[in-house]
Amino acid sequence: MERLLLIDDDETTRELLMALLGAEGWFVTEAASGDDAVALAPFVFPQVILSDLQMPGLSGPQLAAELCAACDQRPFLIAMTATPGTDVPAGFDALLIKPFDASEVRRICTSLPSAGSVLHRPSSDEAQSIRIDALQRLLSAMPSEQVQALYDFALTDAELRVTHMEDAAHAGDDDTFRKEAHALKGSCGMIGAERLRHLAAAAEDGGVATSMPSNDFSEVRKEISAVRLMLEELLLNDI
Repeated sequence: MERLLLIDDDETTRELLMALLGAEGWFVTEAASGDDAVALAPFVFPQVILSDLQMPGLSGPQLAAELCAACDQRPFLIAMTATPGTDVPAGFDALLIKPFDASEVRRICTSLPSAGSVLHRPSSDEAQSIRIDALQRLLSAMPSEQVQALYDFALTDAELRVTHMEDAAHAGDDDTFRKEAHALKGSCGMIGAERLRHLAAAAEDGGVATSMPSNDFSEVRKEISAVRLMLEELLLNDI
């Protein structure tokens, strides 16, 4: 089994990617920061390192350099970000734009010419509550009970993020508001909840200054319920 070191400061994103990458056959070790990853690397011998770019502390090209120095054999370094239009950063071999399918990690390791390419994402007009292709890939890789648990975890976290966004909007805390929206955008994308992802992206772009009024927060909560209902129906009918 191939060894992968996953670095992301957001716990929900780590939990989702741990499950998705594990279903793809990776043996995954997680790190919550760049410093933790550098300390772990000599002991876990990662063949591939998948690291978020937007983390406090050690990150980006400096993190890539320190990880390479910490490993006996140079790992394949993949950066990931939710910001479209980002170039492959110095020191990294490739870039993935969140959300991405876990299968892309293996493909990108064996297909350098297409590394760093931006995958097509549906527009807001095309967005679905759940992308059927994403759900089908999960069901082909793990039991339906595990898929249900994965969605429950992500959606429970989404509800908490929305509450934090509401609190931040009322307090005029733009940084927290955008941070929570950014995390919500990433985790929803990973499970194929496209409408939620678009709503979170709009909130992140707008910030507190143009933040959603209370009825729009209700819209996000309604969409979370819609994802739960759609998932229940799809699993019941063995899509």
